[in-house]
Amino acid sequence: MLKILISNDDGVDAPGINCLYDHLKEIAEVFVVAPETNQSGSGSSLTTNRPMKVKDFKENFKSLNGKPVDCVHLGIHEICPWKPDLVIAGINLGANMGEDILYSGTVGAALEASELPLPSIAISAAAFGQPGSREEVEPNYETAAQLAKQVVHHIKSLAINPCITLNINVPNVPYRGDLKLVHTKIGTWGPRNPPKKIRNSKGNVEYWTSHRDNYPSNDSESDIATLERNEVSITPISPNFLSKDSLDVLGGWLKGAINS
Repeated sequence: MLKILISNDDGVDAPGINCLYDHLKEIAEVFVVAPETNQSGSGSSLTTNRPMKVKDFKENFKSLNGKPVDCVHLGIHEICPWKPDLVIAGINLGANMGEDILYSGTVGAALEASELPLPSIAISAAAFGQPGSREEVEPNYETAAQLAKQVVHHIKSLAINPCITLNINVPNVPYRGDLKLVHTKIGTWGPRNPPKKIRNSKGNVEYWTSHRDNYPSNDSESDIATLERNEVSITPISPNFLSKDSLDVLGGWLKGAINS
């Protein structure tokens, strides 16, 4: 039976991770190591300046006072009772698409699993109305969990490098067996809002950051456009940041402009 380690960035008590566990335990041996508190936006950060502690949360659930990456790293090497075949991070509250994958603790946790024999999975449930609406709604964890189970059922037949992470974003629709799954590329949300400068009640200056009020139209093959069509976006991503498209240009520049 497939052995799956689950983590997230919303915290060990988040409804998304509990829904995912309940569905995957029907087809796999599952264990959870997740942050004891919400760590959204932590990206691929890890803890190196203090020791961390593991606590029992409930059966097959452990919490860690660290980051999502810490949970996967310690989960694989120390906490999980067996060596996992697969890591799944989620179900995240809200989509992780475009530039937001750089900040996503869900994606960061999945990327940490690159040493395992199978591609890792980051799965997120949209928390805005489709298509094109920015109105926040309750994400459909049930659809995302059913979709995750569908993907896991076939994961062993996916003959790609296990360093790849499948970044899956699920629209806020009821689950159907014919829900379309689309191979996508990373889209763009456009420039972020500038920081907002305010004065607090004591007259001191504070700064707030926020997401984007508007975003541009995206290519039909992008993760964002796919989700707007109420289809499931699956984008392969990797921790290898090498851009092959720029190698020749960079080589020529170094040779001609700097090393001449």
